[in-house]
Amino acid sequence: MPRVVATACWHFPIYSQTFVYQELTQLAQAGFDLRFLYSRLNPRDHLAAQFSRLWGLKRKLILQPAVCLREYRHYSARMPRKVEALVDRLSRASGLSHQELRNHHHFLQSFAFTRMVEAYQPDYVHSYFFYEGTLFAFVASFLLGIPRGVSCYADHMLEDYVLKATRLHLEDCSIVIATSDRIKRELTKIAPQAEGDRIVVKPNAIGAAAFRAALRPEPRDGSPYRLVCVSRIEPKKGLVYLVDAVKRVLDRNLPVRLRVLGAPDDSDTSREYARLLEARIRELGLYDYVALEGRRSAAEVQQALEAAHLFVAPFVETQTGDKDGIPTCLLEAMATGLPAVCTDAGSIPEVIENGEDGVLVPQRDAGRLADVIEAILRNPEARGRMGMRAAAKIRRQFDIAVCEHRFHDRLRQVIAARRGQGAQ
Repeated sequence: MPRVVATACWHFPIYSQTFVYQELTQLAQAGFDLRFLYSRLNPRDHLAAQFSRLWGLKRKLILQPAVCLREYRHYSARMPRKVEALVDRLSRASGLSHQELRNHHHFLQSFAFTRMVEAYQPDYVHSYFFYEGTLFAFVASFLLGIPRGVSCYADHMLEDYVLKATRLHLEDCSIVIATSDRIKRELTKIAPQAEGDRIVVKPNAIGAAAFRAALRPEPRDGSPYRLVCVSRIEPKKGLVYLVDAVKRVLDRNLPVRLRVLGAPDDSDTSREYARLLEARIRELGLYDYVALEGRRSAAEVQQALEAAHLFVAPFVETQTGDKDGIPTCLLEAMATGLPAVCTDAGSIPEVIENGEDGVLVPQRDAGRLADVIEAILRNPEARGRMGMRAAAKIRRQFDIAVCEHRFHDRLRQVIAARRGQGAQ
């Protein structure tokens, strides 16, 4: 059985990383012997029930400074030339001096990671994003001669980590998973040498069979139309524009209620955005019309989607370049038969066919967002057609049965090539 070590972020599980856990769960179900490395454990209920298999596949990585320094010294004594070449390569890629790199805690931690990988003896190492997890995977791959890969979402465009070395990773990896066509274009621009069969476009996907597609009945007796947005509360989600749009729709005597399912990240930026959002709701007098419900379980999210008339994603691209890929929440909403009103941010236009299974609007345009929300809600026949087309598209193009094999096939090729080389 092919053996795979994977890692993402050092907290596990993270409730918003459903795309990571979906991909890993499918690897395990496809017959790969998977181990997932993490350092700090979060509550189990942060892991959606459909990914519960990963709980038994996790392995804790000890990152105490004394342990990391010991492992660094171990590999420096055992393979000094390789470690020196590693330092030189990372120094050139990051702009840090050799000494600055050797003093960086993530560099030292990568040797503890390498030791654990070596103990498991995998055929392949996979990581997510271009932060410390991918740095660790690079060090283990370089020292142990194990092929590796990375799944890419949005952070490759951000200059927010001194050891990011995106181009180095793209050129070094045997497999690069681009979760949309847009992301592949961006990756190829960063590292033209990575083009070819090493970049695999595998769209973010869901298990569509878990979602029941149905037409929504019209509200009765003056009850409001139900809008829903499933989203973390952070700047790139554009929720302030959605609140402004709700106010405009209400002013046109169309009764609506908005549910926002999601919470701020554990960061100053997200917490500040949450304060701005709450202040805007208060300023517009929308406490009775907009409910910020916080983080909800996967089952509760699905119930909210099934009860809604319209899904809205007002997401934006920030000045730093941060943006969404293909949002899991959008795929799940469409799978239930909900039409979606979305901005043209990130990779969303690769999902929505404008006017057919949803509507795209410009970013940061609350007026246009309100116009489209009103138009769709006032036309139940068109709304129903859009919803059924949306559900059919998800099952046709964004289901795990359609998408995930692209990664699995390529991974089997890489592992077979490595085992063949070892037999020679």
